[in-house]
Amino acid sequence: MTRRRLYLRAGLYAEGPSDYDFLLPLLDRLLPSLAAALFPGTCEIAESLGIDAPPPAQGDRAERIAAAIADRWEECTLFVIHADGAGDPASARRSCVDPGVETARRASPNAITVPCVPVRDTEAWMLVDVEVFRTLLGSGTQPALPTEPEREADPKLTLGRLLREGGMKRKPERIYRLFGEEVSLEALRTLPAFRRFEAELSEAIQSAARSLSAPG
Repeated sequence: MTRRRLYLRAGLYAEGPSDYDFLLPLLDRLLPSLAAALFPGTCEIAESLGIDAPPPAQGDRAERIAAAIADRWEECTLFVIHADGAGDPASARRSCVDPGVETARRASPNAITVPCVPVRDTEAWMLVDVEVFRTLLGSGTQPALPTEPEREADPKLTLGRLLREGGMKRKPERIYRLFGEEVSLEALRTLPAFRRFEAELSEAIQSAARSLSAPG
């Protein structure tokens, strides 16, 4: 029997440059580990791609999401749509993610999409692993990370303060990629919003696998 081959490439539509910096390398770590556990065949996983509506970008957010997906349809097998939760992730999902997904599916009914909605900001996901701070600030660093990062009123402010207190002079946004590359996945899994994202990403991988044609 011919073993099936699954090709995966995620297209990420995010809110801002720092979100791309953090989430793209994080996706590149998550996809291989999840695919290996979920798919019995051979997996080929390409580097995740930051996507946006092609210029001139017009219309509301839903239309821009749909345009971004249509523009990268032939390059990506699934699409991650990020929105900061601003303290109410369910509302952010309804207003900032679902309309774009619905608009995209009218043009591309088979689009596989994954919401990525932290409770407040993605910076909360950077406050779970002291080892990344030690990589940046020195092995003796002892930052007082919050015990419940998703309850932080302003995770971005907390992240900046911890880095400044540790002697970091660069703007936090410049080191977001390192957090995406290094933050512990096990530590992230203590956060409910991340667990939901990972579960929905797993469902998307399974959907991509089901869409494969049966071997001839």
